Amino acid sequence: MTKVQIHIHITEHAYDRAKERLGWDRKATNRTVMKAYVAGLQHKRLAPKLKRYVDGLFMQKELCNNIRIYGQVVFLFTDNRLITLYQLPNELKPLLKK
Repeated sequence: MTKVQIHIHITEHAYDRAKERLGWDRKATNRTVMKAYVAGLQHKRLAPKLKRYVDGLFMQKELCNNIRIYGQVVFLFTDNRLITLYQLPNELKPLLKK
């Protein structure tokens, strides 16, 4: 079995947004971002309403080319660099269970 090592760079802006929006410290952010990058839901696996929401975020943040949803958080990456993150709106959270 081969292990692939992935390095994720987290911007200071992303650390600040994680603290502001989710109350996460740097250690929690580091831990969760890696899980989100590896196991987060990709655009192609989302329900149509979630896809529309993610598409809207993509249009706002054109630099981002990799958007993942993990837990109830949307992570916006450019390649392997986390740019920012958002809490998923309450009305969309039930769609994650489908």
